[in-house]
Amino acid sequence: MSYENLSSERLDVLREIGNIGAGNAATALSVLLHSRLDMEIPVVKVLEFDDIAGMVGGADTVVSAVLTRFSGEVNGMTLFILELEEAKHMVSVMLNRNYSEGFIEFDHMDKSALKEVGNILMSSYISSISTLTGLKVKTNPPEICVDMAGAVLSMPISVLGQVGDKALIIDSKFFDDNRRIEGFILFVSDDASLDSMFEALGIGC
Repeated sequence: MSYENLSSERLDVLREIGNIGAGNAATALSVLLHSRLDMEIPVVKVLEFDDIAGMVGGADTVVSAVLTRFSGEVNGMTLFILELEEAKHMVSVMLNRNYSEGFIEFDHMDKSALKEVGNILMSSYISSISTLTGLKVKTNPPEICVDMAGAVLSMPISVLGQVGDKALIIDSKFFDDNRRIEGFILFVSDDASLDSMFEALGIGC
């Protein structure tokens, strides 16, 4: 079983996991951002590798990305990606900072704040998988990268390239009182782990 062969029923299950995870994440992020957050139901897509970078404006677009690896009865990685302007907005709210128009690089404190956001989001999604399936899953400490989308995506794409030419995308959108916060999650897992998840949920092919 590979990403391109996911049935509509399995996609619905992944969408529901994303929905529950996003709800948990919205609650936690509300505390960090000192603002009530609402969310849209996540959109689950299966995309060609070449189309992933296009979601954030192309391979040369600078993005902030938080990578979280997970292991146990389900193995893989998640990548939470924000465009630079979205990341700047989130950090400015969390740390009460203002960035100049020509700003191009986050400092250590900025990156720590973004890493915490990504950690909350990714832990919520992985926890949802574990809770719904009953499978044991452990997350590793998150890693952060601020670079062009093409470079950021090179690692998960190289992993996915071993099992196919498509990726599973969970497109999540949050809203605070002032603006829309757009980001997306790249979910990477091997065939055996996906099969274990669906088997635990009683979902066939």
